[in-house]
Amino acid sequence: MSTMLTITGVYRDGQVEFAERPAGVGEDVPVLVPFLPVNQGSESEPSAPATEEARRAAWERFLARLKEGIPFGGPPDPRREELYDRFDRRDEGSR
Repeated sequence: MSTMLTITGVYRDGQVEFAERPAGVGEDVPVLVPFLPVNQGSESEPSAPATEEARRAAWERFLARLKEGIPFGGPPDPRREELYDRFDRRDEGSR
């Protein structure tokens, strides 16, 4: 199985110009070139405070979901003490 190699580049005048020469790749190698959307704004990436705020909000949603739990249905799992009691009662019947 081959690994995927990703190199940045620019499409200009009908040619793709790579930012660097790919290491370990021969001359006549088939390639696939997906075109990424161009950002309409002046900044290519969101600002650090906006990114940090979004990350913090996602983390809070994640923690809230963890606290809520996942309803699988049925009765709740027994506590540890209840399991020990069941185990002890089973052993008493065999003695």
